[in-house]
Amino acid sequence: MGRIEMKRLVLGGAASALGLLLSGCGGGGGVASTPPPTYTKLADLTGNRTFQSAGVHYTLAGIQPSAFSVQKYGAGVTIAYNASNDSYTLTAPDGTTETFSSATNTPPPGYVPPPNSLVFFNSMGGVFGFQPASVNGVALSYTALGAWLHSQNGLDVYAAVAGVPTIASDMPRNGTANYQTSILGGVYTGDPNSYELTSDSSATFSANFGAGTVATTLHLVGARSNLPPVDFGSYTGSGTIASASPGFSGTLASTSPNPIMPNGEFSGVFFGPQAKEMGYSWYLSGASIRAQGGVVGTK
Repeated sequence: MGRIEMKRLVLGGAASALGLLLSGCGGGGGVASTPPPTYTKLADLTGNRTFQSAGVHYTLAGIQPSAFSVQKYGAGVTIAYNASNDSYTLTAPDGTTETFSSATNTPPPGYVPPPNSLVFFNSMGGVFGFQPASVNGVALSYTALGAWLHSQNGLDVYAAVAGVPTIASDMPRNGTANYQTSILGGVYTGDPNSYELTSDSSATFSANFGAGTVATTLHLVGARSNLPPVDFGSYTGSGTIASASPGFSGTLASTSPNPIMPNGEFSGVFFGPQAKEMGYSWYLSGASIRAQGGVVGTK
């Protein structure tokens, strides 16, 4: 996709309070359709295109996220790219729209985007970023991560996965798959500063295509400034693959017996031939800890 290639996205300026971090996050069987469908890699897409997404929505008061919810694939943000004016029009599930264009991009004074990144600002204070993902430093071909911050009922944030989804008829119908994964996100503990997940954080993801289920684990380690890293615990997740769809969703629960540890949800999509890649957005919300991020993976 050319201009959307980027390795790291840190939304700044109007979104400086957000601290929203998205990153290029770092085999199974099945019956393939005959003939197999053709997939175009993100980097090779041309012309107008529209992406359906799955992800997480939340609001911000100061920099503290609240009112979390998930949007399943097909019911999330729609991202429509217009090649003639190099613009993206985003449509939220409630019908709200916002357009970002290279011609009208208004970054705040002194803002320097991360290398090889795409971040759009508009005159209404909205921010949008879209990027292909990676695992262990290797770029994925069909999976992208996105973030949209806009002012509606306060500050609304959508963190989503999108890209070239697996065609429903090409989804594996039996067998299992384990995915190599990467995870990135942030943890909020109620004070003004958030913790960015470090490389000590990890995730696992597997799919049982015959049973139509998915399983995942998260281990969150966060750091900020020059302080020592903090271990925010481990979480297990289970969910289901939607019928006749590449989408999946499920719930997350802490492995700790401590009742104040957060629980949450995740929502994602399989991408590329035979569900070769996957990505999901997740959130955790508890009495003292809130967190949000993304996981991507490849067989």
